[in-house]
Amino acid sequence: MSRSVSAVEARQKLGEILNRVALLGEEIIIERAGKKIARLSPIDNKEPRRRGRLDFRKAAGLGKEIWKGMDVDDYLRRERDSWA
Repeated sequence: MSRSVSAVEARQKLGEILNRVALLGEEIIIERAGKKIARLSPIDNKEPRRRGRLDFRKAAGLGKEIWKGMDVDDYLRRERDSWA
């Protein structure tokens, strides 16, 4: 069974969508302006799918080097200003 998502939702939730495809074997159809434009489906690698839980505790600290030497408050202020 496939599930459809908008391109905006696909961009916002890419990690979650990839997990659904890879771990649950779901097929995801991406639509833009109501038209189907892409399909994400699992690679058939003949290995049994592991069904289980992801341990997000192992991801603690990933990406922290991005923020080193950056004024986070200034960054957030500039981002919020760009939304207006």
